[in-house]
Amino acid sequence: MAGIRKRGNTFTVTVSMGYDENGRQRRKTTTYRPPDGVTPKKAEKLARQYAAVWEEQIRGYVSLDENRTFAELAEWYYTAVAPLTLKPNVLSVYRQGIGDHIMPALGKRRLGSITPAMLDSLFAELKRSGNLKHRYRLRKPSLCDGFTRDALSKKSGIDRVTLYTALRGDTVSRKTAEKLSAALGLPLESAFDDVTEKHGLSGATTNALRANLSAIFSAAVKKEIMRRNPCKLMTPLKNDTPPAAYLDEGQCRRLLELLAAQEDFQFEVIVNLMIASGIRAGELSALYWEDISLDTNTMFIRCTLVRVNGQYLRQEPKTKSSARRILLPESVVRLLRRHKLLQGQRRLAVGAAWKNAELVFTNQSGGFYLGANMNAKLKRVLRGTDLPQQLHLHSLRHTYASLLINSDISARVVADRLGHATTQTTLNVYSHVFAESETRAMQAIDLALFSSGE
Repeated sequence: MAGIRKRGNTFTVTVSMGYDENGRQRRKTTTYRPPDGVTPKKAEKLARQYAAVWEEQIRGYVSLDENRTFAELAEWYYTAVAPLTLKPNVLSVYRQGIGDHIMPALGKRRLGSITPAMLDSLFAELKRSGNLKHRYRLRKPSLCDGFTRDALSKKSGIDRVTLYTALRGDTVSRKTAEKLSAALGLPLESAFDDVTEKHGLSGATTNALRANLSAIFSAAVKKEIMRRNPCKLMTPLKNDTPPAAYLDEGQCRRLLELLAAQEDFQFEVIVNLMIASGIRAGELSALYWEDISLDTNTMFIRCTLVRVNGQYLRQEPKTKSSARRILLPESVVRLLRRHKLLQGQRRLAVGAAWKNAELVFTNQSGGFYLGANMNAKLKRVLRGTDLPQQLHLHSLRHTYASLLINSDISARVVADRLGHATTQTTLNVYSHVFAESETRAMQAIDLALFSSGE
């Protein structure tokens, strides 16, 4: 029942709305001013009638708290809700995306003021110029002369992989640039160049952000913190992400020839395995020798490599369907046998400093071989050749899928080999490849049966 307190010529009406997720009592308060000229007894009676009607109106929203800010809601979601359903590495990526792109615009907004039209404007701006994450490049590697990599890594608090990324001229985040500049005793602008290219976010990225934002609002609606999810009434976003890049058969052979001619045999094995199996880079980095049977030509995908709190570790794949068994061609198994022999020799030469004897593919000290470093290696192999320069590591997975599709392998088998949860995912990602395959099939029938031969 509403509480009523007379304050001068008005009445303060207070209704208890239960308790929030932290155990604090929620209250809704309003003020009633009776008409002029009524007696005190009549005024109190009118106030009680008003309080009863008002309480009935708001009782439909038991826990509504639309006065809290979006920043407060997101903090609640990422600490109390998301950890129950998301893996730590996925949660970290989602939270960073919301922090980088949504929080600057909505962080201080009251939930009740966030509208679908406001979100339409926000996402339109993100597609125009949403990439505001600054990237920095070390001006001269010689600035680090006088330091060993281990000493500089320890002094700056930057892991060796990220440090190597900066030293070879690749871009790093502002946070990394600031740490390294401080370790060198230099201002940021003296050690690094800001090479940020301002451009809009892709359709895939904006759709992912919208899905993550919608999940936050949906949780709030479910817990009766908000009346509705404003994302549900947004204008649909156009996905203008270009089709996945891949190599045709001739380009594949050319790439494999280039790899056979270079000195890094491990990398040759990596690319051959990726093209022959469609394995993801994270899955490849997490492979243990126990996951590969060289006697039965079988590879089991059981783990993927993730980064959690700055540390790399093996983790179960994102979905159950990602765990799978793949049969390997005999040619690739031969490469793996040779690679295992050579790796054993390197491990003996390094001795106790070798980090992990179970890993199939490693860096020079026997630790995880990261996808970013493999991708950089691929770029160096491609440089100056007639192969597509925009090719990246994930393109090898797309190449594998395209080879299967163009060999008339069913979508269900392709989905299973790629670790997709449903064939619809496969059809969506590779719709352009399926369309090309259908066109070639039509042309083959036309040539065989209907061509006049002229």
